[in-house]
Amino acid sequence: MRRPSQADAATVAGLKRSVDVALHGDSDVTDDTVREEWALPRLDLDRDTWLVEDDHGVAVAYGLCWVEAPPGEIVAEQTVHPAARGRGLSELLLDLGEARAKDVFRAARPQSDGRLGVWSHERDAARLALFERRGYERVRVFLRLDRDLGPAVEDPVWPAGISARPFRKGHDEAAVHAAGEEAFRDHFRPAEMGLDEWTEFRFSRGDLDPSLWFAAWDGDEVAGAVVAFETPVGGYIDELFVRRPWRGRGLGRALLLEVCAELRRRGQPVAYLGVDSENPTGAMHLYRTAGFRSLRGATLYFEKALSAS
Repeated sequence: MRRPSQADAATVAGLKRSVDVALHGDSDVTDDTVREEWALPRLDLDRDTWLVEDDHGVAVAYGLCWVEAPPGEIVAEQTVHPAARGRGLSELLLDLGEARAKDVFRAARPQSDGRLGVWSHERDAARLALFERRGYERVRVFLRLDRDLGPAVEDPVWPAGISARPFRKGHDEAAVHAAGEEAFRDHFRPAEMGLDEWTEFRFSRGDLDPSLWFAAWDGDEVAGAVVAFETPVGGYIDELFVRRPWRGRGLGRALLLEVCAELRRRGQPVAYLGVDSENPTGAMHLYRTAGFRSLRGATLYFEKALSAS
């Protein structure tokens, strides 16, 4: 076991793809998505990640522990190559993630308890049994939703007074970041990022194309935005948000249709996104009425308390 470096991005990407392909038959993971993960604020490769190799130097497992929202919202990942399952590597990485989470949390001298989150696909019986054995409680269900982009996408209808345009790099960062931070406070476990952290994270990808980001403006205020990427398997809608004062007017649907139409123009066969099935802003209804469907089963999210004492 060792710490990965930036030079290992392709190795970790290949490991993550092997897990996806075994489960779903394809994968959208690239070297750029790993580099983006490693650009997360508060993530230190030398302390928060682990890479496990076999005797031939082949990567068989990868782990991560990240402070999602200081001081007490922390997540841990355990990725194990399908051929290396059944040898205790998931539990090893869970041990490491828990120990790191406790160290980071207690060093922050919190005033209340925190939570460590982990996740597993619903079909991974061994991982689910591990979490149950270690005292984790299931708290959320997340879905990947897909829309076929073969049929034409209906034209978006913009609310009165709203205009949408592609993101302008070097100009729109502060306004879009502030709007997103405000809108996502209504979501489950929102990740916190300052403007500089968000900029470093968002622009870390070599495949970044800001013309696939659309911001909806009401005068000089950002009312909502959508962020998308082209991937090896389709168009990934990474973020879609509408601020509270503009909700209930069809703006989210208009942004969604706008980006779907652009992805279709670019030849992408499908648009897809991840969603909290209990999202309080009505996201599930929006996506279903816009033609998105769950085709890959659910990812289950679990939590365990971190004691402040």
